[in-house]
Amino acid sequence: MNQKTILETFSDILKETKFLIQNQSVSVFRFQNEKDPNDYVFPWKSKVPESLEIQKKQQKESQRKNRELINFSCTLCQGKLSGVRQFLHKGRKPILVLHYSGATTAKEKPFTKTRPNQIFKDKLTEVSWDGIVKKVFGFSYEEFYYEEYPACTFSHTDSKDSDWNTRLENCKVHVKETVEEFGIKGIVILGSSARLLFGAEKAKDQLGKVVEWELGGIKIPLLTTRSPEALVFLGEKAKKADSETNLFQYGKEKQDLEDSFVSHLSILKPYL
Repeated sequence: MNQKTILETFSDILKETKFLIQNQSVSVFRFQNEKDPNDYVFPWKSKVPESLEIQKKQQKESQRKNRELINFSCTLCQGKLSGVRQFLHKGRKPILVLHYSGATTAKEKPFTKTRPNQIFKDKLTEVSWDGIVKKVFGFSYEEFYYEEYPACTFSHTDSKDSDWNTRLENCKVHVKETVEEFGIKGIVILGSSARLLFGAEKAKDQLGKVVEWELGGIKIPLLTTRSPEALVFLGEKAKKADSETNLFQYGKEKQDLEDSFVSHLSILKPYL
């Protein structure tokens, strides 16, 4: 039998089989000790999450575990450019410092953290802040918790006040998670984060004041103060002063600012 004959015979068998199947004329024969085919069960486990709710839960848990490692992953806001690197710095004292290293105005330049465990934009700011914290509490500034608020970067040239308001409101959920997970007793909000939350004028009125901040059903003390970047700015201006009068003025402003930081942060002592 040649190949052509075999293929023709096989084709005839398939045609007949199709006819028998369509007319349900095929009988299944089995030996007496064989199990009926209808009694076989084929267990399987889907590799696809059971539902969208489970997907969201898994994503949220992954975000919670990896907040402090790389760019923070969040999909709550529109127009996001990227997550902020090292979004969360874990400390040991129950105080959370909210700050923002992203640009918020057209005058500011975009910024990306480059050092491991970096909190502020530059080392001088960290040194200045560390000196104030040590003066008030006697321990390093790294003992506090720090969180970017908001947690992502956006176009600082195209964003409106209403956009920032929405982002700050959405980002409260991450602040609440940090507060609940680490037993935070009080929050300090600095500089640009305070301006975005309250608005420029109200943020000035809030300096050195503690208010109860509501985070999705819980209330926590919130203290507003300026960013330690202001100390660095005044220090740089003093270096460039063109007269003794200006040098004295900048020096006095810097000292007044340091005194205000000490006064403001001292309010937090009962929460430690």
